[in-house]
Amino acid sequence: MMRQYLLPKTYSGEGTLTLSERDSRYLTKVLRYAPGTCFNGIDQSGKVYDLVLIDKQTLGISPAENGKAKQASDTLPSVKGLPRLHLLQCLCKGKKDDSIIRQATEIGVLSITFVQSRFCVSDASNKTIKAMKARNERYEAIIKEAIQQSGSAIPTSLTPEVLGIEEVPEFCKNGLGIFFHQDPLENQQSLGELLAGQTPNADIYLLVGSEGGFSAEECALLKQGGMFPVLLKTNILRAETAAVYALAACQSLLQEKPHLPL
Repeated sequence: MMRQYLLPKTYSGEGTLTLSERDSRYLTKVLRYAPGTCFNGIDQSGKVYDLVLIDKQTLGISPAENGKAKQASDTLPSVKGLPRLHLLQCLCKGKKDDSIIRQATEIGVLSITFVQSRFCVSDASNKTIKAMKARNERYEAIIKEAIQQSGSAIPTSLTPEVLGIEEVPEFCKNGLGIFFHQDPLENQQSLGELLAGQTPNADIYLLVGSEGGFSAEECALLKQGGMFPVLLKTNILRAETAAVYALAACQSLLQEKPHLPL
């Protein structure tokens, strides 16, 4: 079931949009939308639209009045004024990254960035430009599907490049950088303590390791770069579980802060 349609990056406010062959097939063949069907839309900045299928190749587009689409939705309204969550995920093996992307998008992260660390089984450094382009296209398709099916009000974006772990502190310099470590470290604060001082619309960057976690040298590098280690006080988690757990924990703590204006 599609709860909203994600307009393409090329959309810039026109009243109509010519659908790609893939999207036309999805709307008319998979969802069986007939001409005249109205549904919700969202653009890459999160703005809401009312859409109508004019014909199998054309959408009519109009901005939703007061940011609220006309079509009823069973999704919950998004909470306003919360800090923005960014996931930095060290590369995992197999198709685990696909699952992480889908679930992080459904949770509502603003961006997803992959990182190459010491214990990553996957290695992005030896991939060709063609292979990286195909990878990113697959990830973008997963993000689009997750936004459309979950009804997320946050248009999650993918960072095209894979960062080296040494680049992470600079990437996170304009917000709060947190990395989740598998062992207790000295002078470590709890997740709640770190989030307590965050203001609305701040940026919070969450770095999650691969299957092997982080080395001692990587932890030292991240701490020296101004990032904060956090130990998730639970059972040993798979990398793909840790990402979802960390995001959900942050989101819950931020929403429950009594002093945070909504």
